Amino acid sequence: MKIKLARAAKMGGLLFALLAAIGLVVTSLPVISRGERNAFATTLQPASVKDSALIEQAYAYLPQKTQFDAFVALKDGRQLAQWGEADLPINTHSVRKSLLSGLYGIAIARGYIRLDQTLGELAIDDKVKPLTALEKSATVRDLLMSRSGIYIEAAGEAQGMKEGRPRRGSHRPGEFFYYNNWDFNVLGVIFERRTGLSIGQAFYEWIAKPTGMTTFKPGHVIYDQPGYTEHRQFVIFMSAADLARFGMLYANNGAWNGHQVIPEAWIRESTQPYSDIHDMPPFDAYGYLWWLDRRNHVVWADGWGGQFMIVDARHHLVVVARNDTGRSLLQMGLFAAFGKDGWRSHLQTLHGMMVGASD
Repeated sequence: MKIKLARAAKMGGLLFALLAAIGLVVTSLPVISRGERNAFATTLQPASVKDSALIEQAYAYLPQKTQFDAFVALKDGRQLAQWGEADLPINTHSVRKSLLSGLYGIAIARGYIRLDQTLGELAIDDKVKPLTALEKSATVRDLLMSRSGIYIEAAGEAQGMKEGRPRRGSHRPGEFFYYNNWDFNVLGVIFERRTGLSIGQAFYEWIAKPTGMTTFKPGHVIYDQPGYTEHRQFVIFMSAADLARFGMLYANNGAWNGHQVIPEAWIRESTQPYSDIHDMPPFDAYGYLWWLDRRNHVVWADGWGGQFMIVDARHHLVVVARNDTGRSLLQMGLFAAFGKDGWRSHLQTLHGMMVGASD
């Protein structure tokens, strides 16, 4: 009897510990609400559609061939097609990097930051793993190209990034491309220190308001601060509809309704190929926080879990497909285990349909 009671107590303790751990995971992270419509939100007019049959095929293709939660296509700043929960704020995952690239273009034009500034000049170090003098010579441009040469553990790294991280000190700043969360996270730190604004505040004022975004709020940018690095990761939640408006800026030389939001020169510079990519089709190059597909003359923002955006400047077209991966670590774990399908090739197919429907 005593043995049974001891086993029951042990099982009860394990269950309590498990529930406590789950509660900690769920409650320790900020909750991103579905959000109310912004007071400055604008409604997009429908784009002219050449072939309505292609749009109907796209709607039929979405639920049958993919499991995206939301899809949006804009043509010349007008709505071409929309499906699913387009106004739901969703974790952008690595799409956050392309969003930050747009903010950098504005910050540089306003004189807050220079591309040639070094980490040493900007007083950037890492208290947990101090940088060497050579590492401190890396510039803002090196970080934007993901060529810092700084190979230490960073917040938000996927397993593949950890496994592919070069040996520390193996490459000088600027000479080698490695998709590096340390670079991306520190760019967020630099931006906030130099501008005096949070990423959420800056995006809200500089981009969301001018483009009439529907739901984005400053509080939709949250932070992850692990103990193994000084520099926290910024995490951006944004709806498919708002992300498409951001992409439209890049399809239209940085302008929205005749207002220059992001400098035209930055749009060109940030989407130039600075590194060749050989193992991530359809991507064949990397710019300043943007993936390039030069064969098809488009650029991509790309994130874990099916966060995709194609910007097609030739056709003044943006297509966005999103999956909701959740609002906590527990939800993201469940998505990873049981999540929906949705591949880059699916969005490429939908992009082709949208081109055909809008030409």
